[in-house]
Amino acid sequence: MPLEPSEQQVSIWGTRLGWLMGSDGEGRLLVDYEGNRAGPLVARRAIALTPEELRDSITTRRRAVLLFENGDPRLPLVVGMEQVRSATPLMDAALEATLRAPEPRQSLTTHVDGKRVVIEGKDEIVLQCGQASITLYRSGEVVIKGTYVETNASGTQRIKGGSVQIN
Repeated sequence: MPLEPSEQQVSIWGTRLGWLMGSDGEGRLLVDYEGNRAGPLVARRAIALTPEELRDSITTRRRAVLLFENGDPRLPLVVGMEQVRSATPLMDAALEATLRAPEPRQSLTTHVDGKRVVIEGKDEIVLQCGQASITLYRSGEVVIKGTYVETNASGTQRIKGGSVQIN
């Protein structure tokens, strides 16, 4: 049945801003836009929205960018969402820069109560300062390196091992 002249709809060839109204039982978006007399329309979409984004867009009435298949105002296609301006753009920029920046190596300073300290590593632990280092390996091997190594004892100094090599 042809539409009455008063019911004929004008083709929409460009984009139009509308808003998301919800979704139908099949999960398809429902949209509306200024000048639409048919009520919320089922729309296809060219963008992905998480359930949280969809819920937020509906409750805040965030604007959607619509195109219309063959210019037909009854066949909307959601091609984008209007970007929301932040109330705190400088803070957002600082947080974004922090997230993008490579994580700096953290230095660790600790104060110990003198009772006991345990530093544990799965495969190895390295204490290093300049050219001096002490490396502890999972296998039980201990390697001490330095340009000058000195040991002092106020009591007996013992060297024990399966074999002891000097030079």
